Amino acid sequence: MVMETKRRKAVFVFPRCLGLRRARPRHGRKEKERPASRPADWRDWAALPGTALRAILGRLHQTDVLRGTGPGLACASWRRAAVEDPLLWRRIDLASDEDGDKDAPAGWQAMARAAVDRSAGWCESFRGRVDGDLLVYLADNTPLLRSLHVTSMLDMHGCQLGTTAMEKLPLLEQLVVAGGYFDHAMLCAVLDHCPRLRLLDAGG
Repeated sequence: MVMETKRRKAVFVFPRCLGLRRARPRHGRKEKERPASRPADWRDWAALPGTALRAILGRLHQTDVLRGTGPGLACASWRRAAVEDPLLWRRIDLASDEDGDKDAPAGWQAMARAAVDRSAGWCESFRGRVDGDLLVYLADNTPLLRSLHVTSMLDMHGCQLGTTAMEKLPLLEQLVVAGGYFDHAMLCAVLDHCPRLRLLDAGG
């Protein structure tokens, strides 16, 4: 047993991570080339599961996602998820530092409506610029809305749109308006039709 062991030639296999090449075979025989293998940490980012992709896209600013300018949105599967996954838009936040300005930026309402449309009725929270028309649009398309944070001036004095909208938001728990005015009719509509309301900050 000992003699047989001594006759055997030692064979050393070097790990690939060391960057060492295998010795060439003797007698001029060519070794068949193997196709290059992918590194162990290689990952197909375009084929991520929905939960992982939702977590990544959820870290991007939603205005960038809506404009298609966010990092990673060059990938078709990511863009498709940003449009077709309503759970990504359960909490909509389009607030910006310019919301306090009287002059609204062009296209802001179209962007807000696009975000609401992508939620497909699953939106539970909305934060951003709002006017009377968008308030009604929210009421008509977000039946699960629980939190509404208006970051712009919202003057509901003598505005029937506001009272009409409140009648369609029975699940609302928080209503915050950064600046504006609620008349008696609007306040009554909120108190009468939002029985779950826990926080009302109008004009803060």
